[in-house]
Amino acid sequence: MQNYKKLLLFLLFIPLAAIAGYYLLTFLLVGPAEENFFELKNHDAGTHEVSVEILNSHNESVFKESYKLLPDESVSKTKPFNLKNSFDQKKYTFKVVLDNGVAEEKASISLHRWSTAIIDIYWDNETPIMIEVITV
Repeated sequence: MQNYKKLLLFLLFIPLAAIAGYYLLTFLLVGPAEENFFELKNHDAGTHEVSVEILNSHNESVFKESYKLLPDESVSKTKPFNLKNSFDQKKYTFKVVLDNGVAEEKASISLHRWSTAIIDIYWDNETPIMIEVITV
């Protein structure tokens, strides 16, 4: 009976060790998750009001906030728990409105734990709102 309990405990330990090893190996090879969901930076010489809305793949709003950015000021938002701790890519739609509708940009992007959306404001450009993804 004692050997049966030891064998059962050992068989329970193997899957737990495999799961823990997978996550540990991934962390060691690739590194920790990127902290920011998005970064927003005003590269312009003037102050701008920027509204950011983020929709998930089901077209449900997961984030909506307005910011008043001074010249060269930036803000960032921490990733949601389900994206930060997932190994899958998730599709999001970013809607960015500049100065109450003077300029608007909408982009569908896929993010994972090692990527961040970057939103740059360049008023003098042909497209004053630029949305891109960086992966570390």
